[in-house]
Amino acid sequence: MKIVDSTLADSILDIHITKQGNFYFLEGMVISEINEGITYTFNEASKVIQAAHDFYGPNISVCYLSNRVNNYSLKPSDWLKFFRNTSNQLNGYAVITKSENSWFNALMERLFCKTDIVRFDNLYKAIEWAKEQNAAIDNKTSLAS
Repeated sequence: MKIVDSTLADSILDIHITKQGNFYFLEGMVISEINEGITYTFNEASKVIQAAHDFYGPNISVCYLSNRVNNYSLKPSDWLKFFRNTSNQLNGYAVITKSENSWFNALMERLFCKTDIVRFDNLYKAIEWAKEQNAAIDNKTSLAS
């Protein structure tokens, strides 16, 4: 399910639209929907990371939800760069897909990622998970203070 087909409109704080896809900024999470047929690279991802920093601030701490409603590919070597540059900013990483091929691609991303990648077949369940992840991180941070 695409975000535009969901009941999430009131939760969207900002949208970053590129030629590669749409990136929805919600409280504590970024949800991506990459366009059909795109080869998504770190160069493009870095522009979205900058947009997220501009929106959330320099101490960004969010969950990233990859809503894989379209078929696209990733340049595997670029994801090492992505995870090196975002690992301390991600509270969690989830892939929303019903496609086994898309999940297989996500499994390949796990090779580069320090954060576990969790699979969901339902956008709403992924958002609930992200809220729980963020709350757990917030609790750890407040206890450490």
